Amino acid sequence: MYICKNRPRIAAMKHKSLLFLSVLYILLLLPSCGDLKQVRDLYDDWWPVRASGSAENDYFSASWDGDLGIHGDIVVKYVDKTDPRLFYEETRYYPALSFSKKEKAYCTISIQSLGNRQTGKYMKFKVEDGKIYFEKPNKSGRGSGEFDDGQDLTFLSDDRVKIGNVTYERYDVFKARHPDVFKSLAAELGLDPDTFRLFDLN
Repeated sequence: MYICKNRPRIAAMKHKSLLFLSVLYILLLLPSCGDLKQVRDLYDDWWPVRASGSAENDYFSASWDGDLGIHGDIVVKYVDKTDPRLFYEETRYYPALSFSKKEKAYCTISIQSLGNRQTGKYMKFKVEDGKIYFEKPNKSGRGSGEFDDGQDLTFLSDDRVKIGNVTYERYDVFKARHPDVFKSLAAELGLDPDTFRLFDLN
């Protein structure tokens, strides 16, 4: 009878192969280290400072790229497709964002209604391969469990992040650079400028 002397070695190799495949499978399921770092860096309040975009309807088209006002606003000029002398202007507003480490969630905050502490609701987000995916709201405004198609996520510096076509700055940094802006905005909203914060999510 022939006895394979290499049987223990073959068994050890099979065991190592299975262990390697198991570890590889787990690593594939987990977010990458880069994704995890981006998520950690996002946990903060963010103020919209710049935006670009384009839009059109049957008769008019517009494109914009510029700094935002203190309400996250930018005036967009729609020009007639056949006669550029005809145009109209419309103000677009971009919300602030707050990412909560405690809740592992985010909410959008309308700058015009910061005095109302109920303007935002927690919804989930995820970061995969350098893109951020936001949970879609349901009819009641709460999380639906479904995510959007995702937007590019790029940190321009420690304090600036670009999400899609909108650039945000950390709230505390923006506030420190623009104290007069926040005094004016706080007075407008009836808030104390010294304690004026976004939602207490973090």
